[in-house]
Amino acid sequence: MFKGPVPPIVPFSLGSLGFMTPFHSEHFKDCLDSVLRGPISITLRHRLLCRVVRDAAKNEYETEEPFLVLNEVTIDRGISSYLTNLECYCDNSFVTCVQGDGLILSTTSGSTAYSLAAGGSMVHPQVPGILFTPICPHSLSFRPLILPEHVTVRIMVPFNSRSPAWASFDGKDRKLLAAGDALLCSMAPWPVPTACQVDSTNDFLRSIHDGLHWNLRKTQSFDGPRDRDL
Repeated sequence: MFKGPVPPIVPFSLGSLGFMTPFHSEHFKDCLDSVLRGPISITLRHRLLCRVVRDAAKNEYETEEPFLVLNEVTIDRGISSYLTNLECYCDNSFVTCVQGDGLILSTTSGSTAYSLAAGGSMVHPQVPGILFTPICPHSLSFRPLILPEHVTVRIMVPFNSRSPAWASFDGKDRKLLAAGDALLCSMAPWPVPTACQVDSTNDFLRSIHDGLHWNLRKTQSFDGPRDRDL
């Protein structure tokens, strides 16, 4: 709805995990009353601005309609049986060539979504950055990266690729990327301000504890093995 600046949003949970929606819909009247009385804390959730540049374009400014994503943009092999072959650049520096099922470029708010399932780190949503997470790479040494917020990431399908790639934006709007096409991704200048139930850190930690049962294990028994000297 908001391609530019976004007004503050009070997010209600209608799903099962609620990483970005700390308020429960069954108590919406009480929640809204509390928010309107204030004071409240705000989480500024960063978005990615994504543009597709076709091989026939005269320059990088000749792009299709841009996409704004709150979670992630995914470049994958679609129905092809071949590995993706993606050349990746950060500003003007070559990063790597992705050979695998694909690549995820995620916001920090999206770090607990698809990127997490692909082995990416969980990142506090207030940390500005772009997560660079491969999907099933055919390599033993391809670890995820977190890039600074000021860079532009360019993902290109090289001309020697065996098949095209597909880009999807927050799981929607699939776009075919043929040989020579590129996807440009940078931090959007307009974050999404969402109201917190307590504060940004408390809401984030509670969501990974309740939603993912993060680091849940039995406490070590006091009656276990002891030092001989004791």
